[in-house]
Amino acid sequence: MKKLVLLSLALMLSLTELFAARMLPTRGRVVDEQGNAVAYATVVLLRDEKQVAGMASDEEGRFELRVPAGKYHLRIQYVGYEPIDRDVQLAADGELGNLTLRTAATQIEGVTVKAQLIRREADRFVVDVANTPSAIGRDGVELLEQAPGVWVSDDKISINGKSGSKVFINDRELRMEPEQLLTYLRSLRAEEIQKIEVVPVTGADYDADSSGGVIKITLRKRRENGLNGSVSIRTTQGKMGSSYMPAANISIHSGRFDINASAWASFGPSEARSTEKTDYPASGKRLNAESTMKNDDTSGGGRLGAIYEINDRHSVGAEFSYLRMTESGTTQTHSMMGNGTTSETDSRFRPTSTTNGYEGTFNYIWKIDTLGSQFKVLGDYARREASSHNDNFSHIQPEGLPSVDSTYRDHTDNSFEVAALTLALDKKFSPKWSLQTGAKYTRNHTYNNSLYQYLKEEEWVRNDDQSLRVDYTEHIAAAYGVVTAKLGRWGVTAGLRGEYTRTDGRRNGVEQNYFSLFPNANVSYSLSRDGAYSLVAQYARTIRRPSFWTLMPNRSQISDYTYQTGNPDLLPSYTSDVSLTAVLAHKYTLTAGISIVDDEINQDMVPDAENPDVLGILWLNYDRTSSYYLAASLPFQLTKWWTLNLNANYVYHGMRLSSHGSIQYHHYLFANAQTTFTLPGKVYLDLSYRFSNRVYLGSCWVDAMHFLNASIKKSFFGDRLTCTFSAYNLLNRAQTLGARGDDFVRHQQVRQNWSSIRFQVGVTYNFKAGKAFQKKSVEAGAAEDRSRL
Repeated sequence: MKKLVLLSLALMLSLTELFAARMLPTRGRVVDEQGNAVAYATVVLLRDEKQVAGMASDEEGRFELRVPAGKYHLRIQYVGYEPIDRDVQLAADGELGNLTLRTAATQIEGVTVKAQLIRREADRFVVDVANTPSAIGRDGVELLEQAPGVWVSDDKISINGKSGSKVFINDRELRMEPEQLLTYLRSLRAEEIQKIEVVPVTGADYDADSSGGVIKITLRKRRENGLNGSVSIRTTQGKMGSSYMPAANISIHSGRFDINASAWASFGPSEARSTEKTDYPASGKRLNAESTMKNDDTSGGGRLGAIYEINDRHSVGAEFSYLRMTESGTTQTHSMMGNGTTSETDSRFRPTSTTNGYEGTFNYIWKIDTLGSQFKVLGDYARREASSHNDNFSHIQPEGLPSVDSTYRDHTDNSFEVAALTLALDKKFSPKWSLQTGAKYTRNHTYNNSLYQYLKEEEWVRNDDQSLRVDYTEHIAAAYGVVTAKLGRWGVTAGLRGEYTRTDGRRNGVEQNYFSLFPNANVSYSLSRDGAYSLVAQYARTIRRPSFWTLMPNRSQISDYTYQTGNPDLLPSYTSDVSLTAVLAHKYTLTAGISIVDDEINQDMVPDAENPDVLGILWLNYDRTSSYYLAASLPFQLTKWWTLNLNANYVYHGMRLSSHGSIQYHHYLFANAQTTFTLPGKVYLDLSYRFSNRVYLGSCWVDAMHFLNASIKKSFFGDRLTCTFSAYNLLNRAQTLGARGDDFVRHQQVRQNWSSIRFQVGVTYNFKAGKAFQKKSVEAGAAEDRSRL
């Protein structure tokens, strides 16, 4: 059997080589009427009106297609320009030189270039949004949900389920709270987006604190003087809440100046209800509780940036952004605890909080040569200020005894600062060789002052056990080098990053000093000369530092017998990840890999030290976790009007909570399917389904979840106006959770806005004046650091 498999593999490779031997490279460069490169233009070769090869031009406008010798029709297209159509005869290596796109006098109608929506490159997946008509009307979150390996839940975005995934727009990270990040991404239109890149394993040029991978969103580039922008409004209505999300953005290009501004907001009430049952076998007690949480949240922000091109080689940019969030609500809880006799508790918790965020970025970029070499100086500053207040009251009625009232409150002030300076050199020696090197210094400062009090005999008394003050500074110095080489069918990227971390003043003067090395390597081999079939091997070691919020030991009461708190003693976790990916026909992929995490940061539920009937949700370091995984991405173009994208991940996951504990293994399956039907009249119907089986986190678990969504979109007035109607969670399934400890077993069912059926209506209007232009963004150097905010 083994010999038969090897023989079959050898035969397949031989046939692939025989076919690939007849491939000829065709190269060229797409430029505009001023000779400037046109990046991401669609370039295809057609034979008998069927596409035989295609790609998007790179940042310098270059492209290379490989096809057998013969006669073809070349078509090049980019929005806002007249398409290029010409016949070409290919008999040897073809150098087509510069191909000029001319500005379209009117809106281009009826010209459609068929392109593959999803393709795999050496270290990443690419979702080609701009060349996919079916993407019209979708927002940023909907596009991410169909990207390979990307999982969007109610509170986070992750790649293959890894925590700590980061989202960038035009090389600048979106540094927002998870909910606000999702709100902002929903304000983006597919018409604004050129492509989405999913990088599961990052290299040494990223901060080592990028263990969850990176999602890069590239907005369309436009050229010439003028302005464009959009305004939109979305509203979501459901039984458990409603929200309203207005957004607007504008980009102006004039001479050597680029100015970008945007604003967004999200507001509305929401509700969550939970029922829980907890058994305490040792004492024979049982807890039954019901909670209703009502919140009224308002968030919003704005961003203003400008770039000035001193000349063709030198440019400077600056950007400022502001974020404000306010939350207020009331939680009503009724609990019954007993083991023969029953004690009833009615409680009311009233949390309020206000957060203000300020960020500023400055950069200088020097384009050293025409090969794309660059030198950058990046300066960043971010500050987050938060103030929260909680008023809590409990009425306890023991059976047969007098009632007891308990009133307590807390007030917390937090501030977090991140300041960073980055020097980066990207040297291109040739199209086949390049070197990236750089250095970075980051200073993080954290301050927390929490006051807890209880009412005793009409006076407020300080609770010294819970009141605290944390004030410390963290310094991180880093240097890195990355070499990239293309050697025939081989592609190699290897890098090494070193980071030194020192922490002063952490909790009564405790200091931390450690140095770590983070190597990474990416080796790819093309089984065919056109790269349609290839193998990619990757390795990376990364670190995950705890976010500032998880370090704060503030106690937040969720119900009578449950609270949540941070842990200032959290250690950073280290991840080693190795994988092998097979790419078929440019787009279908199968990945196998192993990921081992030491001191993984996660939450767990444990009994309170003073009252074991009360359970605390704490941030802890697991000793070690290991994941053996298989991931498949299968994008299908079933017909001209029907696309189907399937993604599935299988994980054999092991957890060891303490160094002396045993390893617990579990099987996980995550899958999603997304299909789009293109109907007459530019109407698009989307259906999506997502599934995950029971997932364990320490002593806790989340039962299997199913989500079914549907939406319909229609564009009017030359795609300037897009209307959408969506229905989410049509299965209307509540979330079921559980936890098991040495002396407790808890079952809980939660119904909240994201897990209930809800409907959304959205309207987006696009405007422009003057000619189309190139939109630029200010690059930041402290992106990974600020994510800890």
